[in-house]
Amino acid sequence: MRFLAILLVFSTCYAIGIAQERTLIKRTFDDAGGWFTGETSDGNCTVEAEDGVLRYEETDDNGFRYFSESVPLDAWRNWSIKMRIRQVGGEEKHAYGIAFNAEDVQNIYHFIIRDDGRARIGRMKEGTYEDVDEWTTAKNVNPQGEWNVLEVRKENDAISGYVNGKAIVTMTASYFRVFGSKQGVIYYGAQTVELDDIEIKQWEPKPVRPVSGVDPNVKPVSLGTQLNSTADESVDCISSDGSVLYFSRKDHDGNVTKDKRDIWVTTKTSGGSWSTPKNLGAPINNEGNNFAIAVTQDLNTLFLQGTYESDGSMGKGVSYSTRTKDGWSAPVNMPIDDYENLNAYVNSHMSPDGSVLVTSIQTGESIGSNDLYVCFRQANNTWSKPKNLGPVINTQGVEMGPFVAGDGKTMFFSSTGHPGYGGRDLYVTRRLDDTWLNWSEPENLGNGVNSDEHETFIQVPSRGDSAYYSSTKNSLGQDDIISIPLPSGARPIALLMVRGRVLDAETKKPLTANVFYEALPSGKLVGTATSSAVDGTYRVGLVNGTLYGVRAEADGYYALSEQFDARSLGTYVEADRDLYLTPIKMNVAIRLNNVFFDVGKYDLRAESYPELDRLVEFL
Repeated sequence: MRFLAILLVFSTCYAIGIAQERTLIKRTFDDAGGWFTGETSDGNCTVEAEDGVLRYEETDDNGFRYFSESVPLDAWRNWSIKMRIRQVGGEEKHAYGIAFNAEDVQNIYHFIIRDDGRARIGRMKEGTYEDVDEWTTAKNVNPQGEWNVLEVRKENDAISGYVNGKAIVTMTASYFRVFGSKQGVIYYGAQTVELDDIEIKQWEPKPVRPVSGVDPNVKPVSLGTQLNSTADESVDCISSDGSVLYFSRKDHDGNVTKDKRDIWVTTKTSGGSWSTPKNLGAPINNEGNNFAIAVTQDLNTLFLQGTYESDGSMGKGVSYSTRTKDGWSAPVNMPIDDYENLNAYVNSHMSPDGSVLVTSIQTGESIGSNDLYVCFRQANNTWSKPKNLGPVINTQGVEMGPFVAGDGKTMFFSSTGHPGYGGRDLYVTRRLDDTWLNWSEPENLGNGVNSDEHETFIQVPSRGDSAYYSSTKNSLGQDDIISIPLPSGARPIALLMVRGRVLDAETKKPLTANVFYEALPSGKLVGTATSSAVDGTYRVGLVNGTLYGVRAEADGYYALSEQFDARSLGTYVEADRDLYLTPIKMNVAIRLNNVFFDVGKYDLRAESYPELDRLVEFL
């Protein structure tokens, strides 16, 4: 491959002061403005300045050529390189765009597009080409002969490539060394390209907003070689009580396919250590990429990224598998309406009650690369069309790894686009209403949690005082699993964790039952669980601030209700309560636990009505 370059060197001194934004250069090409014109030394390219554009006519169909100007850009500042450019001749497959942070033809970054609607960021490093991002669909690329406005924009640790105002591809700035100070135009193959103008700006980044309660003495702790290896270990989900951890591994000898992801599980022992991880095996792990996105509080349903198709491939959406006496059931698909993802990567998490899905995807509506979207569970067990969470959460960078805490209001996620310490940082935000579209300003979890590398895929047990996440910092291989106490300002609202068994009141044998929990006095259903088919165990998490009724139902038994008061919780509380169901028989008394009277009166209190309504239905 041949590489040709033209460099313009200006004597301009750029003294960056305290101004928030400064234009470093602006070339409109009413004349050449010092840029090269004429015929290149090899005779294969002619450059003309005419009618306010620079016209590049290239006849060599091999390699690339770039023309640049020396404009130093500070690595720690934000900056933008924007140009108006079009292809007027040549094949659509021939790419063109912005060259940036280049040293020479051996060391250069580029953001390029093709007129067939593709875009990518790549680089030459010491003469070898490397993909920084894959070719990504860019539906808004204008066809040959029409102008495209391209921009390479660095904000915080995200460098994004924009096409006509839309961010299409993103790279992590701190992960890629700046080669040099040359910025300009680049194209591949024989074609004719016109450059109308170019503008380069630079400005100060916003400061990091750490959450309150960050303790500088707290350090992350690796879970060690019991879980971590030279493979890539990513946290998938953790049980509400923090005793069961599901994680995925890539490049591990124990996988179905080594270079794909498999789901593994480990449990916490009575001594606080973690058991030897086990591969979940078939039917959950197959030859594709497999990872979990949530486990229900009762541990009996595992939600999975992707749909499991009959031909063995993975489809778009999510699926779930239920625990049986023999293991896990074949996954059941839960498609997402009008689903699209322009990116190769996707990850998701479900709300504790299973009614809401937050997913990281890239669509035509995305602000940056992968954004966070919300979907709502529908009556037919599918998900509604994804809605973008908006600019408070999403940036021009990558937002990924969402986790909705046990309170259903606190959300954690990872981002390169918010002010941070480098790489992907972890943030916390609070939901402000029931639309799931309004959120508090994200706060960084601090430099005890976040490093100058990638921190992603955080999970917080219901106790709320600690977290597990994946980090590349000082890892054995790629991502390792880390634990750390959470800063006080990041901790979710306190929960009452109720656990126990559902049993036959006469035989005391365990029962498989549906467990419902509802807010009183309204009777509004706020969540469900299923008791274990093996031993009848169940778990439900009740959020602070509400009086609850918890009800177990099984065929052939009268439903039993118990009341739990979480109206004034100050901290996380655990309560053990077995639920005894009475078989339906003639002349057997039925106990009503959730019927209440005002003190010293015959007046029924409002929280009694749901229980009495069910009694009427039963009779």
